[in-house]
Amino acid sequence: MTIPYPILAIDYGEKHFGIAVSDSKGIIASPLEVISITKNKNRDIIIEEILELATENGAKSILVGIPQAFTKAQDETVRKVRNFIKSLSRKTKLPITPYDESFSTTQAQNVLISSGQNTKSTRGKIDKIAATVFLQEYLNSRIQENEKDF
Repeated sequence: MTIPYPILAIDYGEKHFGIAVSDSKGIIASPLEVISITKNKNRDIIIEEILELATENGAKSILVGIPQAFTKAQDETVRKVRNFIKSLSRKTKLPITPYDESFSTTQAQNVLISSGQNTKSTRGKIDKIAATVFLQEYLNSRIQENEKDF
């Protein structure tokens, strides 16, 4: 299923939400920002901030990273992400698509380290880069599907 562009991607985390966006043609993913949960910023406020970013960037759909569950702890994370998607869907009419984001954080760490950044300096960036990684994977898969049609 193809979802409309631009796409806002969300890398769900217990403490941080990484946000990325695609261009209007669905070719390139770019990191936007990291939104952190604080004692004054609960999940409802985070959802409002995410939807503001969606509006500001003209997003036509939302892609939410969801990990594969290989362990019980990962089962719990999947449950939390699904609950987040339900909460998000109650606040927007934009289509929301879950997408396998397995290993996107590891890939993001590799990207940042290979660009010469140390682990300490990547802490604030890793989540938005992870969102960018799985969004770009999604976009690449759509491009490959479209090329098969020709």
